[in-house]
Amino acid sequence: MQRLPYQQNLDSVAGVLDKAEALARRGHTDQALDVAIEAFADRANRQALVRQLMRGYYPTFSRATALSTRKQANTMIATLRRSLIISTGQGNHSGRRFAPWVHTSTGQSQPKPRFTVQVYARRSLGNAWAGNTINTVIFRHHGILTDGKTQYTAFYVDTHTLRLVQRDLATDSLTTHDLRGEYNLRDAHNSVSLGQDRQGHLHISYDHHATQLRYRRSIKPGDITAWSDELPMTGSHEEKVTYPTFILPHHEFPLTFLYRDGRHNKGTARLKTYDEATEIWANHPQAILSGAEQKPWTSNAYWNHPAVGADGLLHLSFVWRTHPLGEEQRINNINIGYACSHDNGLTWQTSHRRPYRLPITQVNAETIHPVSPGSNLINQTSMALDSHNWSHIVFYADDPVGVPQYQHLWFDGRVWHHQFVSKRTQGFSLQGGGTLQIPISRPEIVIDRHDNAYIITRGDHTQNRLAATLLPAPNYIYQPHNIQILADEDIGFAEPIIDRERWQKENMLTLLVQYNEQPNHDTGHRAVQYPISLIDIQLNPEQ
Repeated sequence: MQRLPYQQNLDSVAGVLDKAEALARRGHTDQALDVAIEAFADRANRQALVRQLMRGYYPTFSRATALSTRKQANTMIATLRRSLIISTGQGNHSGRRFAPWVHTSTGQSQPKPRFTVQVYARRSLGNAWAGNTINTVIFRHHGILTDGKTQYTAFYVDTHTLRLVQRDLATDSLTTHDLRGEYNLRDAHNSVSLGQDRQGHLHISYDHHATQLRYRRSIKPGDITAWSDELPMTGSHEEKVTYPTFILPHHEFPLTFLYRDGRHNKGTARLKTYDEATEIWANHPQAILSGAEQKPWTSNAYWNHPAVGADGLLHLSFVWRTHPLGEEQRINNINIGYACSHDNGLTWQTSHRRPYRLPITQVNAETIHPVSPGSNLINQTSMALDSHNWSHIVFYADDPVGVPQYQHLWFDGRVWHHQFVSKRTQGFSLQGGGTLQIPISRPEIVIDRHDNAYIITRGDHTQNRLAATLLPAPNYIYQPHNIQILADEDIGFAEPIIDRERWQKENMLTLLVQYNEQPNHDTGHRAVQYPISLIDIQLNPEQ
């Protein structure tokens, strides 16, 4: 096959960029720019150079180029940006449906998405707290939960009311129950998570950010109207709890509780399991992830949504965070790691089934995708499994020119693959403490019965609408036009909350949808309420 002109130059340009990257890493920014600009000046090399940069192999040089004030560097970056840009319908669209495959600035049509969206039902749940994203932070596990034909969710109405909702999917009737108490809604970390044991009792954990565990369980199976008082689990390592995560019973393993013990830069991930017969929780013998004892700098592992395969394997992916960078306190998440367990978290292995010694730390963790410090890598995103029980992970971090882009990482049984799955043009920085006001949500992912992957997001690329991007199996090639709006309403800074169990069993996507404000750093809240709803959606790929 005849190579195109730019393909004939790829190897030589790669050598140029290898040299520029090495110079940039040693701090010789001007010399690195000289090398690349000389290559860029040759028109025959220009397209090859841009394509090499788009691959993301030269992050230090790309960042230095993006920050440079030199005219030639700006010209090079402008060319690269034009290669990355795809119109997403920016501009004034009030009063009409957002159609992301239409290039609104010129009227030029793109191909239409290769799937359709069908809304089956929308169920209003009344008004709820919306002064920040506490009801819709993506790390709620579970924020919605289905058992058979009964669906459960929970959210805060106000500082004294945590509302449970039970929905009969056969009749669409609702039962609600309010847990009265004192709840700190001024910190979006303090979200609510639901679980269910093998006898059908519901479990709920809520309202902590490195604080004492708050936990209850229902008195009767499948009943939200009567609850225990607040209880300890084991009483051990329960003073600094964050991110309560219920891993539902599976393959004869009991309800399992995953949580962080510690703080954002000095944390340990621990597990507890529940025995229905004795109504007693037990600690796992060892922590599974920890940076609390590292020296000279401690760290913490932030996990994505855990996933359980049809073979019973428990999968975890995670990033590491250590001290912030610079005077601007830039958030320092680095690398994406992976571990799996065949015995519900007692022992762990790498993706190639090499055994770990516990706890897993930054030193011995398998890095499946390297991300350098200060690259706007977001923590706590999502993971799903295909029919081969292979992992698919979505996240966002900087592209080669310093713009945060959604990215897809997946395993084929032998190697991990990576691709960018957005073409944003506006940069931002993750910096400072508390929950941030970020123009894009963290991404969610689901995989259908045909192994197609759908990435669910909200942000400046969708006019703050929830949208799904299709990556068709088996090659998962990203095409910018393969996006559809799921709910044509502005949801502010909310993130996608999905019913994982219902999707797995029925391929019906239920979303908890609410418009949320989110003051930067969780300061300056308004005590506002907005409607909150459940929406049932079916995603139909072309056959």
